[in-house]
Order: sequence, then C-alpha cells, then structure tokens
Amino acid sequence: MKTLAIETSCDDTSLGIVELKNGRFEPVKVLLHSQIDKHRKFGGVVPELASRLHEEKIMDLLEEIGLEEIKNVDFISYTCCPGLPGSLLVGATLANTLSKFLNKEKVPVHHIQGHIFSIFVERNIDEIKFPLIVLTVSGGHNELYLVLRSEETFEVGRDFWGQRRKKRSEEDKEARRGKLMWKLEDYLGRFGESYWLEKEDLVQEVGWFRLYKLWFTLDDAAWEAFDKVSKMLWWPYPWWKWIYDKSQWLIVNAKWLIEDFSFPRIWLKKDEFNFSFSGLKAQVNYKIQELEKKYWKITSKLQVKVAYEFQEAVVETLGKKLLKAAKFFEVENIAVVGGVSANLRLKEYIQQNMEKFWVKNFYTPVKSLYSTDNAAMIGVVGLLKKM
Repeated sequence: MKTLAIETSCDDTSLGIVELKNGRFEPVKVLLHSQIDKHRKFGGVVPELASRLHEEKIMDLLEEIGLEEIKNVDFISYTCCPGLPGSLLVGATLANTLSKFLNKEKVPVHHIQGHIFSIFVERNIDEIKFPLIVLTVSGGHNELYLVLRSEETFEVGRDFWGQRRKKRSEEDKEARRGKLMWKLEDYLGRFGESYWLEKEDLVQEVGWFRLYKLWFTLDDAAWEAFDKVSKMLWWPYPWWKWIYDKSQWLIVNAKWLIEDFSFPRIWLKKDEFNFSFSGLKAQVNYKIQELEKKYWKITSKLQVKVAYEFQEAVVETLGKKLLKAAKFFEVENIAVVGGVSANLRLKEYIQQNMEKFWVKNFYTPVKSLYSTDNAAMIGVVGLLKKM
C-alpha cells in the first residue's frame, strides 16, 4: 500500500511517497524545501510569505516526484491541522485537486499525530514496544502522550519496583494493563476538573492505536523558548540552532568561564507534568540585563554561558518530566519526537537517566530529517488510518 503525502503546515514544503510493505514503513521518495533563507531577513516566519512560497515550490516538488509515481499510489495524505492557515490551505488545495484528477481518496492527517508516528519511518511496526509515553517538542507544541496499541501486551522487563522478572504470566500482564487503565481513567477524570479541555478532546484514534493527551505546555513551548532566548543574545534566525552549537563550544572550552550561574527548573505541580517556559525565559532576560550592567556589555563568552545554562535547564525539565510520566504510569517505553528530538544533549540526558526511572526502551526518529516537518511522517499516519 502506497500514499502520496503532503506537508505544508509551516515553513517547510514537503512531498513524498511512503509505502507500507511487510509491516515496514518505507519512504520511496521524500522531498523537502526549506524557506529559512527567505524568512531570515524578517527574523522569523512570516505567515503570508510562507503560504506564497509554498505555492511557488509545491508544483516543482510534485513534478520531481513524477506523474507515473503519483498515479500508482492508493490514496493521498495531507496535513489538515494545526499550522498556519494559509500554508495548510496550499497543501489541502493540492490534495483536493489531485484527488479529483486521479480519482484517489484523500486522508487528512493531524500534524502532531504525524510527529508522534515519525518513529515508525524506516521501521517495522513490531520494532516499537507499547504502551509508550511520547514527548512532542515541535514549534509551538509541547505535549506528553500515552500511546496504546489495541489488544495491548506488556513485555517482560522491570516491574514498578525495579526488580528483574524472568517471566510474566498472562494474568500478570492483564493485571498491569488493568492498573494502567485504572490510573488513566482516574487521571482523565481529574484532568477535566483542572483544565478547560473536555475529556473527548484528550483521546484520539489512529488506526490500531489510541492516543491519550496527558500533559502540555501552559505557555511557551521549548522550541519557542529556544528561539526567544537566542534572539535576546543577538544571534540570527533560525535561533534554536545557535543555542545547541554554542553550548557545545562551551563544553569543549570550559576554561573560558568567567561567570558561574545557573537557571531554575520549572516543575509546577507534583504528579502533573505540564510545561511552562515563560518563567525561565524571563529569568534569562534578567540575567542578561544583570551581566550587561556588570560588564558594560555581554561578551561572546558570556553569551555562550547563558546559552549553555539555558539549554541545560530546558533539557533537564523536558527529560525528567518525560521519565517521571513513564514512572507514574509504570510504562517502560518512551519516545521524543519533533524538531528538538534532534538535540543530542536531550537524547544524552534521557539515556543517562533511563535506568533510574525503570525505562527500558527509548525511541527517536531514525534520521534528523524525520524530526522536521516532513511528508514521510504524514504518509505513515495516512497508512495507519487505512490499515
């Protein structure tokens, strides 16, 4: 089964063909055009410009894929939401046009669901173990999901108390599943009393899978905080990349430290793993002002120190909340998806602390391309919906 996938939610135009064969999601061809150079002069993504650039480039990518390849697909998958309205309209219009012209069914795909299932790209379904806690770190989105596979089974591993078991009986697996579902129902019941979302909005069905939206960002997402802090330090767009690159420089050149400080970790309520980075962003701003007064200006070495400490605060907050959420639900499998999943420091932190929280398996997209807004992940969700 094959699908033509279209992704135009923000500032990346991506088209591709994804095939499901023998239980493996294989991209036949994935094309991606970035608009970063066009938006750099404005210091960020301009929505109207983004939609016009999608219009200019999308037909070129379509021609590059080839008409014969497109005729051979079974249906068309496209991003329907969330995203920039004008950009989404370009992708939806192309999907509608091709659907009528080629007499192919079109399947709308939620962008965040695409990121969640990006871990399936170039993998077999059975390579991923469930139940799974997924952290999405993409653009303005920062959420924790519990992903269950229908007729869920629990693999042999560590139990809640960290003790190794040689074998689990079917009765034990059923007991653990029952405990998980009881905790989940209890949580969703309390959630409705605390936040403005309805319980129905927290549960999504995608093919064989059920997604429970557990926690999310209450203000700025991590990606937005990266961008805003980098802008405070006068680094050019795309800002988030500078934070990681400069932090790596400091690790190698620690002898240049002239000021020692750190930023607070924002934990919020116990056993509720929502995110908030606006306070951290404010703390960084105050520290920059303090350093400018003390040294007359913020030197390049001080900039790097701020970037490093800020990244450490974000990484620890993201990583520990993901791991604590897994422990809370007694789940042994976790994943990080979205743009920040390509951050090597975040991966390193999680890998270093997995054992403490009794986590057995940690997944990220197999390539950095699949961490971005790409057509391959949209195609995977489309295929899951049609299975």
